[in-house]
Amino acid sequence: MNTYRPEEDFLPPPVSLTVTPATAGPGQTVTVTATLKNTTGITLRGTVLYLAVGDTAESDDLGGVAPGRSVTRTWKSRLPDDAEGVVPCIAHALFDVHEDGSDCTRTTSSLKLPYRSLASAFDNAGISSDDATTTADIDGSRSSLSAQALASVGLTPGASVTYGGTTFTWPDTEPGTKDNVVSSGQTVRLSGTGSRLAFLSTSTWGDGKGPGKVVYADGSEQAFSVEVPDWYWANPAAAVVLPYRNTPSGQDRNPISLYTFGVDLENKELHSVVLPKVSDGLQSGGPALHIFAMTVA
Repeated sequence: MNTYRPEEDFLPPPVSLTVTPATAGPGQTVTVTATLKNTTGITLRGTVLYLAVGDTAESDDLGGVAPGRSVTRTWKSRLPDDAEGVVPCIAHALFDVHEDGSDCTRTTSSLKLPYRSLASAFDNAGISSDDATTTADIDGSRSSLSAQALASVGLTPGASVTYGGTTFTWPDTEPGTKDNVVSSGQTVRLSGTGSRLAFLSTSTWGDGKGPGKVVYADGSEQAFSVEVPDWYWANPAAAVVLPYRNTPSGQDRNPISLYTFGVDLENKELHSVVLPKVSDGLQSGGPALHIFAMTVA
């Protein structure tokens, strides 16, 4: 006979989730396994195990799960042909343990797929208009590049600009929309051959330092590391120096620098680049590397 304990004393049992293969590509089928272990002293009634991989959802009615019992279910899920970036995977168990309601437990994982282009990986809005300075936040403290200051040096949406003999295309985006990647180890597809892979970038809250790698079509890899200086000064090594930045209270007239950096390539067909692992996203007070453009030359 079950003994019902007060809801506040009930600790939901764990559900685990594994996804194989750990790395996948668009159109590939992955196997997802979820296990619910009843670590309570009572039977879980009316148990249903749900699984979601991206926009695809499955469920399985497990019925009653006795104390100490583990139940495992496995599904196969085909990723969409246009899948890219982070695909969330969620296992969610719902069960009755109280006479007056239900409980649930869940766990999450994710698949990291290559992005089709740098623009599709954009995850930060770093440029604002001077008349709407709160629409972007490049450093976690609501500062941003000025669209008007950028335009004064030729960096308008979609413009081609050349620094150090390398031509870049500035993001074709409107102020207040995502226009850069916070470099966190994302994989971005590349194609073609060249002698150099170059980036147009800046760093906030200190130097942006971290390792990345180039992956060639034959499966070989080339490691590299970067160290991009902080944006908040007129660095003589900068590709671009802007006269001010935007803040919620208006313009901060301190000079702001943008930089280029590059990787010498082998004479082989390219497959992808793993962007430098500098941070786990944007955090105020922590260094972050922002990449606006990259090109193979």
